[in-house]
Amino acid sequence: MEEQVYSYQVKPLLIPGGLYLVITPLVLAVLHYGLKIAALEFNVLRVIYLLTALGIAAIWLYGRSKNFRVSDNQLVFGSLRGEHSLSPAEIRRIALFTTKQGKEIVQIKTKQQDYYLSDLYFPFPELMTELEQYIRENEIRTNFSRA
Repeated sequence: MEEQVYSYQVKPLLIPGGLYLVITPLVLAVLHYGLKIAALEFNVLRVIYLLTALGIAAIWLYGRSKNFRVSDNQLVFGSLRGEHSLSPAEIRRIALFTTKQGKEIVQIKTKQQDYYLSDLYFPFPELMTELEQYIRENEIRTNFSRA
């Protein structure tokens, strides 16, 4: 069976950031030229804008590098920081939760840390199917419905 890599979708997170990057220079121009704010205040606002732009770029780079896959009977999380694998023996429980907004979130509990998968991983339905199969094969405690 071919190994499926589920990539993290950053578009829903970055659309507001992109709008901020487009609209803020227009607002700054209106403040500077239209309302004649002081140069010091304008420079402070410019620095805040540049720092925010760098933050948005960092989120985009980190988000683009995030991925998840099931490989060699292990759950593998990948990002710019490297890969982290979880074997079935390390996993205490895998739980599925639904938020008030109707979004599904999977929590993978280990002794040291909790890991989360959301519908921002694409394609999420296939990820859920593969995760259910992994749970059955390794007899991991879960709150997933048994079909």
